[in-house]
Amino acid sequence: MQAITTKDFEHIGDDTAVTVVDFWADWCGPCKMQTPVLESLDEEYGDKVKFASLDVDKNQELAQSLGIMSIPSMVIFKNGMPTEKVVGFHPKAALKKYLDGKLTEVAG
Repeated sequence: MQAITTKDFEHIGDDTAVTVVDFWADWCGPCKMQTPVLESLDEEYGDKVKFASLDVDKNQELAQSLGIMSIPSMVIFKNGMPTEKVVGFHPKAALKKYLDGKLTEVAG
C-alpha cells in the first residue's frame, strides 16, 4: 500500500480502474485496525486494485476538500475519478465483497 501526500494525489487512480485511498491518522484506533486489512487486500488484488494511504494530519486541506469528516475513511476512485466514500472500520470479507462489486461495475 503506497503512502501518498497531497502532491501525489493529483494523479491517483490514473493507472488503474479502481483505486482505494485510505484516510487515517496515527491517533485513530480504528485506523490501526483497518490498515492490516487493506494491506492484505492489496496483496490479494495485485494490479486489479490500487491501494494508497493518506495521513489526514499531514494533508488536512486535501482531506477537507474531499469532505473527509471522520476516519478511517476510504475514497474509491473509478478510472481516476472519486466516486464513493466508505466511512468507518470494515472487516476484510465485507471490503472484499464491496471491491469485487466495483471491479464488476468497471468491467461491465
